[in-house]
Amino acid sequence: MGARHADRLWMLGGVIAIAVMSVIAYFLLISPQYAEADGLRAQTDDARSQASTIRSRIVGLKKDKANLKKLKATLATYQDALPSDSGVPAFLRQLQAAGTDIGVSVGGITVGAPAGTAATGVKQLPIQLTVTGSPEELNEFLEQLQGGGQKRAVLIETASWAAGETDQELSVVLQLNAFVAPPAAANAPAVTTD
Repeated sequence: MGARHADRLWMLGGVIAIAVMSVIAYFLLISPQYAEADGLRAQTDDARSQASTIRSRIVGLKKDKANLKKLKATLATYQDALPSDSGVPAFLRQLQAAGTDIGVSVGGITVGAPAGTAATGVKQLPIQLTVTGSPEELNEFLEQLQGGGQKRAVLIETASWAAGETDQELSVVLQLNAFVAPPAAANAPAVTTD
């Protein structure tokens, strides 16, 4: 009987040893592998999410690239409206040429010193000029100046009307502001009327 009892003890001890080794193997070998696999799944999900976001950005950038010429044209228009320097000589020549084309006389031009505006980085140049012509021509000139064919950002502050040299002529003195956007590091633009 002692041999049988010893065999049972050995069998019971073997089963307990197998159970203990199974638990130890699970906690030391298998459980960390599961945790690592879960971490890798989470990283994979994050990578897929980032890839999806990047793909949508690429689609948006491709659309923007297709519109690049239009965007550059819009930028050039805005840069013409708000030049980085005073641009006064070219602007005054443009006003005189527009006046000549319409049939009005542009003269008596005075340009003041640049001043700040409520918009950050934008300066205003006060300009006074006298325009003489028929009421229809003056109306056409004012429409063009205020946006119809005018590239430059300009705001008419006041207009003072007076009789011209003839009955068909009127004279208007305009106080207007032309706007500039000098580079951030620059001071107010230098004004020349060359």
